[in-house]
Amino acid sequence: MYDTLEALLERYGSENSIASMSMLDGFLTAVVSGPHLIMPSTWLHAIWGGEQDQPEWQSEAELERFIDLVMRHSNDIATTLTYAAEDYFPVAPEFERHGEWVPLIHDWCGGYQGGLELAPWPTLPAPEAAALAMIAEPLEKMPTSLEAYSNEHLQEQATKARFAARILHAYFLAQRGDRPARSQPVAAPIKIGRNEPCPCGSGKKYKQCCLH
Repeated sequence: MYDTLEALLERYGSENSIASMSMLDGFLTAVVSGPHLIMPSTWLHAIWGGEQDQPEWQSEAELERFIDLVMRHSNDIATTLTYAAEDYFPVAPEFERHGEWVPLIHDWCGGYQGGLELAPWPTLPAPEAAALAMIAEPLEKMPTSLEAYSNEHLQEQATKARFAARILHAYFLAQRGDRPARSQPVAAPIKIGRNEPCPCGSGKKYKQCCLH
C-alpha cells in the first residue's frame, strides 16, 4: 500500500502537493485527530494543493484505487490511535548512519502542520500545546545539513512526534465523545458513480472532472 501511494503522489503531485508517504501520514494523522470532522471531499482535494494542482487521472480505476488506499490508511490511523495508541508509529523514512538506522520525521511533521490548516483548532491547554510544539519543533529548527544533528537527536524528534500525536488525538477524542464501536468500520470503501460528485471537491460530476 505504501509503495503504491508513494508512486501516485510522485506521479501526479506538484510543488503544492503532499510529496511523500511520510507527509501524507502526518497530514492524515492531523485530520483524524482534530476537534472537527473533516469530510473526505475536503482533505482528498487538499492532498494535491489548489484547484490548479488537481490530477488528471489516467483512468477511473486508478482514481478509485488511490481513494481506496488513502481511505484505508486514514482508517488505520484513526483505529490505532483510538484503540491501541501505544501501537501508533508515524511513517518516517530511515537512513543508515554510523551503523545505525535513524528516522527522519521532518516530512511527517510538515504533513501534520498541513492538516491543521483545514480547520481551526482552539487554544489548547498547556500539556496539549506543548505536544503540538513538539511536532512543530523539527520544522522550526531545520539545519542546512543533517550532520548538524546527532543520531540521538533525530531519534528523540521522532519519539516526541509519536508521543505528541497520541496526546492530541486522545484530547480531542475525549472532547468529541464520539468513540466508535470497534466492531464497525470507520468508513465504508468508496465506490464512485460517474454521475456522482467528484471526491476532489470541485463540485463537478465525477465523469466531467477527474476523467477529462
